[in-house]
Order: sequence, then C-alpha cells, then structure tokens
Amino acid sequence: MTKLVATAARYTRSASLMRNGAELDIVADPVGSQFDAAARRLILMARDDSSSLWEDVVAPTKALRWRLLTQPQPTEFGASVQEASTEVAARARDLRAAVSAEAQCLLDELAAAAEAVAASDSVVSGVLLEMIREATVEGAVVIAASGSAAAGLERWVSPQGFRVRTVSGLLREQLFVEFGYAVGPPRFFPSSLVTAPMTETLNFVFPAWYADRKLPRSPLAAWAEGGIRIRGTEFLIGDTSEPQAASAEEGVDEEALLPQAAWIPPDASPREPGPDEVTARCVYLSGGYRMWLDDDGERIRAVDPSQPGGGRVVNIGIDEVRPGVYLLLRDGPTERRALYEVALQLLGPQREPVEDSQARWKGALKDRLERLGRTAVLRQLAEAGVLTLDRVPAWTEPLLARPQSNQDFERLLRWLGVPIHPTYELATALRSQRIKASNKIGDQLEAVLASTDMSRLERDGHLRLELDVDGFRGVIATRVIDTSPYPETILRHEARVLQPDRSSKWRE
Repeated sequence: MTKLVATAARYTRSASLMRNGAELDIVADPVGSQFDAAARRLILMARDDSSSLWEDVVAPTKALRWRLLTQPQPTEFGASVQEASTEVAARARDLRAAVSAEAQCLLDELAAAAEAVAASDSVVSGVLLEMIREATVEGAVVIAASGSAAAGLERWVSPQGFRVRTVSGLLREQLFVEFGYAVGPPRFFPSSLVTAPMTETLNFVFPAWYADRKLPRSPLAAWAEGGIRIRGTEFLIGDTSEPQAASAEEGVDEEALLPQAAWIPPDASPREPGPDEVTARCVYLSGGYRMWLDDDGERIRAVDPSQPGGGRVVNIGIDEVRPGVYLLLRDGPTERRALYEVALQLLGPQREPVEDSQARWKGALKDRLERLGRTAVLRQLAEAGVLTLDRVPAWTEPLLARPQSNQDFERLLRWLGVPIHPTYELATALRSQRIKASNKIGDQLEAVLASTDMSRLERDGHLRLELDVDGFRGVIATRVIDTSPYPETILRHEARVLQPDRSSKWRE
C-alpha cells in the first residue's frame, strides 16, 4: 500500500468515526471498584504526608491499578496482576506498625482488596473475549495501551487467531482492519487512535470504576476550523446496582493515580558544583535501571522504534529526554569513556602529545575554577567574548575533547594563557577521532537494530544489544519512565552510569 493510498484510507475511516462515533464499553466491576476506592484513599493519605514512608506501598498500588485497566487477561496467560497484588498486600502489612490506627485500617482494606483482585479473573476479560469473537479474525485487532500490556493480551488471544498491537505497532505496520478493540480507558491512548484511525469502528473496553471517559483529542482541535471531534457513546455492561465510577469530589486527579515516581524534594537547593561535579537529575529506566543525567551534558544516543531499519539510531538533546523516549546506554562504564579510549587508540603516535595537551589546558581551567569560583570565571570569560558559558564547567571533563565553537575555544585558550597552537589542532584531532569512533558504533547499532524485532522493545521496555566491537559488546536500549524535576549535585563520573533499581518495575 502506497503512502497516498494509506492516507486516503485513514481519512475515510476518520469520516466514518465522525459520523458514527466510538463506543465505550464500560464493564461493572465491583471487586476492582473496592480496590480503586482503597487506592484513592491511600493516595490522599500519602499526599498529606511529606515523608517517603508511603512510597513502598504507593508505587505497586498505582501499578496494580494500571494493570487492572490494561491487562484483563485471565491469570493463566500472565501473572502481572497477581504479582502486583501480592506486592501491594505485603507492603501494606509491612507498613502497619509504623502508622496510626486509622492508617492501619486503610492498609488492611487495601491489602484485602488487592487479594480479592488476585483471587478471580477480571470481568472485563469475559466481555472483551465475547466482543472480539463476534468479529472475524482477519477483520479485528485488539489494541493495547503499552508494550507490556500487549505481551499479556497476545498470549491470551493470539492462539485463537486474533492480533494484538499497540498504536505505534499499527502505524508502523500500516495495519488497516474493520474492528478495533482498545483495552483501557480512552485517556491511555494517543489522540491519533481516534483522529487518524486505522480501524473502521473503535471500541474502548474498561471497568466502570474508571471515571474519566473523555475521548482523546488532537491538541490543535480546539483552535482548528473543522477540527476532528469524535463523540463517544457509553454502554454499561453488568450489574449497576452499586456505584462504580469514583466521584470527582474524592479529590484525587487521575494523573496522580498513574504509575510514576513520587519525587521527594531535596532538603536544600543544589549547591554550586565544584570542578569535578555536575548538576544532574535522576532518571528511572525500564528493565530495573536508573541513572543520573547531567544537565550540562552533550547529546545522548537514542533509538526510535517507529523508524524503518537504517534510521533508528538518533542523537537527541538532553532537554528531549522525557518519558517514552528510548535511550541507548552502555552496560558498564559510559559510552563517552569507551569512545574516548577508542579515539586515543586511533590517534596512534599522536596519542601522547594529545593527552599532554589536554591535561595542560583542562588543568589550567580547573585551577581557575577552584581559585576564582564559577561565578567569577563565567563573568571573566563573558568579558573575553566566550558565548557558551553554560558549558564551561563541562570543559574540564577529561572525556570532552574541546568546546564545540572554534571561536569559544580560541578565546578560552587565550584567557587561560595557553598557546593556541598546537593545542587547538591536537584537541581537534581528538574530537575528529572520537566522532569517527562514534559513527562506527552508530553504524553497528543500526545494523543490529535493522534485524531486531522492534515489538520486543515496545513489549518489554528494554533490550540488550550485542555489538562486535571491543568495549561496546553490551548496549542496553531502555525506555525512560520518569525524570526527576529536582536537580542535585553529583560527581561528574557518576553521570550516565546505569544502576540497578528494583523500584522502577512499579513505575512503568
């Protein structure tokens, strides 16, 4: 199918949805409703307590709620709900001895509700299975809210011939079908699912206790003349004798109930970093990792699974690192350190003079920073005509060959009293070899990713890549889960180093 034909088909489906609307199949779920109510009260109680006491139970509680909404498959096809239920009950009971009598009652209710959820299969699974069986195998697709949700749903319905895809998977494959069944509330899906649909009809299937039922809209729809607005028709399925959806008066916004880090502000503002330090933010990553990302760092390597083979590896700015982005990180010492060592080897006989020259001008800059302080150094360099002042402290880093700007480098050397020649040429040679080494690694990563099933990365959130290059045999592709809003001062060599963190599994 050509791009033109595909675009025309999507316009046709969009017009059909505008006429007929999307269907919201809302399933009564008393067991899940009890857990949701306890989860909301827990979030309110934790919000009023500024300590980190509650985090061990809040994180798995949010994860369990998310999984109930997006992974309704029976237990035999995936234990993610049972795993989270067990964790919630265990952490709730662990916390009892440290809280008040009122809080103990809430924790008991939460634990009992989590265990009740684990004791029976979701009522949503039966409704969903009945619906997709009414469609033809060739004409239907089950649409998952995430890669991990797709994995469990696939184990359940694919043996019966039905396909499961994420929205990005539908787009990548240009898969056009008649019936689409999105598992989860509309809020959990991108607006393109309804504004540029890949299916002729669209059903959202989710429990009745989830209150937000608004269909996603394009951010431009409110201002665009003739913007696409799809209406949703609600169908309540099951026993409605008890209230199902949480009231807005309960004071907990849906955003606060999503799996995410509960960031605790540091006790004090970050102090001015020393010459060997940097301001950085903690980043949680899929696969049980976290790292510190330097605020003044260079660009970082990432992978875009939606691109075709040969165009997946990209370099992005630090400000572009946000939830959902897939980073490519070396398992062990950072990629920058490995590239630096490769670049030195490529220099051959120039290696020793390059290292001596680097040590000379970086040592001079570090000495000025220590003697005068960062503020005075930045002021004097500004007077000398240096423009990229935010990068000055990073220039002392051994792994950075030189400033990007030729003019800034020359003005810096002149201000330091270091001879411009051959310092300039030696640093440029090091940077050139580093770029050559980086390009070689990028080409190898592209080759490996071109033959890799990208659905595995979306499903699991992380993927280990093996390269046939010394120093780069283990590279981890991992999804950013969350980034701290609070900068902290750390040692520069600690930045971008992968560290294990078990808690990240409850934040996805």
